[in-house]
Amino acid sequence: MTKESNSLKELFSYLRRHELVMETVPLEEQKEYSHPDDDYDYHAYRILLLVRMCGMEKPNFFDNYTIYGRGKFAFYDFLIRYPFYLEKALRIKNKTSLIKTLELKPYETEEAFSPMIKYIRGPWDHKYPDILNYMVSKNLINVHYSYFSKTQKAFCITLTELGLEKSEIIIEEQPIWTKRMKAINAIFRKDTTNQTIEEFIREHFPSLILGNAGE
Repeated sequence: MTKESNSLKELFSYLRRHELVMETVPLEEQKEYSHPDDDYDYHAYRILLLVRMCGMEKPNFFDNYTIYGRGKFAFYDFLIRYPFYLEKALRIKNKTSLIKTLELKPYETEEAFSPMIKYIRGPWDHKYPDILNYMVSKNLINVHYSYFSKTQKAFCITLTELGLEKSEIIIEEQPIWTKRMKAINAIFRKDTTNQTIEEFIREHFPSLILGNAGE
């Protein structure tokens, strides 16, 4: 038996002999803390604002603000969750005058180590199906595969009336997120297609794609 093992054995023997126990907060007063990535309300809050700010109204096709394109939605969300890449995209698109509006914090200027990285066509969060189902169950969004033009269909996320109401409140509560989403709109038109986004990722952020190394 090692010296460290003996020390631990002596410690536990001492505790038992003297009936000592560690002080803990009573169970009813204990609080559970969850990581933001595990908090579906946090995701719903951000996604509602994203659809409102970066989605579009198209009465002949959608009932309310809609983002169409699976990859486009995920990439935009990635830029908000990891705004270091949004700053890069602004530089690529020669929109450097907007960088100050991002109001990046020091901890937001580091390279992202994220489970969203390394999917086949670009960023994607494996929790999206559960998050979006949660939002549907709360009557905040509709998720559907629909036409966004006369000949083209895509994965769509559309705000419900309740979702729109909540998103308008979030605009007031989250001015920095709102500014960052406006920056996305300055880079990409609201009718940007999935194909355009995928080409942008392949050209400028290949390290975000499964099987690629380095940018």
